[in-house]
Amino acid sequence: MKNILRYSLLGILIVCFLVAYMGCSKDETTVTGPNTDPNAPTYPVTATIYNPQGYPQGGATLTLQNPPSTDPKFSALTDSLGKATIQSPSGPQVLLAKFGTVFQATMNVTVGATTTPTVITTPLKLQQNTSLGKTLIVTADAEQLEAVLRILGYTTYDSTSVYDMRTRASADSTGLLTWLKQYKLVFSNCNGGDEDSYPVLARVYGRYVASGGKIYGGHYNYMNLEVVWPPYFAENDQDYQGNTYADSMQVVDANLRNVVGLYLDWTQSGDSRHLSGYEKWTSAHTPPNSYTYGIIKGTNPAVSVVVECHPNPNPNGGKYLWTNYHNQDIKSIPKLRKIIEYFMLNM
Repeated sequence: MKNILRYSLLGILIVCFLVAYMGCSKDETTVTGPNTDPNAPTYPVTATIYNPQGYPQGGATLTLQNPPSTDPKFSALTDSLGKATIQSPSGPQVLLAKFGTVFQATMNVTVGATTTPTVITTPLKLQQNTSLGKTLIVTADAEQLEAVLRILGYTTYDSTSVYDMRTRASADSTGLLTWLKQYKLVFSNCNGGDEDSYPVLARVYGRYVASGGKIYGGHYNYMNLEVVWPPYFAENDQDYQGNTYADSMQVVDANLRNVVGLYLDWTQSGDSRHLSGYEKWTSAHTPPNSYTYGIIKGTNPAVSVVVECHPNPNPNGGKYLWTNYHNQDIKSIPKLRKIIEYFMLNM
């Protein structure tokens, strides 16, 4: 009996020792993470966001990876120098830079408990994150978006031809739509006006956008828009080629204006037609299905240069961004290149 009692006491002592040891061990290995208390005081932190080429990126979002709440003070858009200031709890934090669907960057920082902003001197450099979605390029004869994408930082993408897409749409439009939905982004090259010969493919594009997909298309992609949004897009033969006063873009979107300025001169473009030679529209487009970022300066009525088109209502976030020019023609002009960077990275 004494032995049983002795072993029982010994067992109790061992259990107590293990509990105490495990408690101490847990305390010693606890790692302090970002302060997520919504009532904790916050302090300013300033950082700079670069695009994949290493230039300051305006219009990008700086935020915390784990903000204490959805309060807008924890997020801000960068200015033309790529800088933004947000509020943050003090201590170790993770800054998150975001631009468009697939470009992100993170950085571990320590935010000081001071009203003087903690300035992060190392820029957050955006990179394509393929885990956020796949990208497709639809090649064609009159534009080379693929020649621009790699320069801007799209390191990974699939490719197919517009002719293959047209054939597949005619054979099985629903099957093509199912295949297309594996991609978050589609870049559609201009095909020199042949677009009016494949309305079935245009309707597939419209269904893809309605499901939440995003398309970026140059110049004659407006023929696809005529099929998808006929009340808001109608071809007009008016051509402003030769009207040199029309070779600059007036930026009407406030966020884009903060990045590139109020006017963009197109006369240095590598295409001899400049901006005016592309024009096929009589007026700028208006909601509910479209939003205009810029118009050709000097035209009356106003002429759209960059238009974002979307279903109405737009619960899934899909859009078709149309540019009234060939994108590779302006990639070598520093100020004009900013507009490509803003839109092609921000898809």
